[in-house]
Amino acid sequence: MQEFRRTWLSLIVAPCISLAVVSLGTQSAEAFTPYRLLVQAVRSPQSPMAFVEDKRLKVNLRKALLLVAPDTALSVSSYVAGGHGYLVGWVKDDAEREKLEQAAQGVTGLISLAVYMPTKPSGDDAPSATAELQLKAKLMAALRGAMGSDQVNIAVDVLGTHAVLVGVMSSTAKIQQAGQLARQTAGVSGVTSFLTVPLASDTKRIGVLQR
Repeated sequence: MQEFRRTWLSLIVAPCISLAVVSLGTQSAEAFTPYRLLVQAVRSPQSPMAFVEDKRLKVNLRKALLLVAPDTALSVSSYVAGGHGYLVGWVKDDAEREKLEQAAQGVTGLISLAVYMPTKPSGDDAPSATAELQLKAKLMAALRGAMGSDQVNIAVDVLGTHAVLVGVMSSTAKIQQAGQLARQTAGVSGVTSFLTVPLASDTKRIGVLQR
């Protein structure tokens, strides 16, 4: 069993470290550390290959956005979960949103694209970046306290007082739990959940590893 487990871990370690080097060389704005990748890979419900493919697609997605809108892309978060792409962030107008969507749709390998990119209010209605960060920290703490290590599989964005969750979870029950926790967090006015479960072929076979 120990020999099999070491072999399985090597499947994760080698691709993840390689991907970390590539991302550092091609896109300094979205670099991954090997340690962070290893922690995410071990705790992810995805198979090693599916996990690495998501990270590769995310690098390509981020690069595509930076090429067409370098300024705007910095205020929009890009994610890939289970092969599906997600864009989350404020935009200044419909034209900017359309430009980012078109760039993302051109990324080879993405199964689909979903977005949450509302037009950013101005003047007295403009959201406070500090308040957004504080609410995000509160929400992440709530998820960590209730879900433990599962929280590492959830990316959280807060736009104004609206929370957006992205990631791959091990079950629909976990997805429902995360959404409920977000809705119950003080200060959150609404929740958009892009949480998914992996396809059967992309699921990490924990039972096999423990035999």
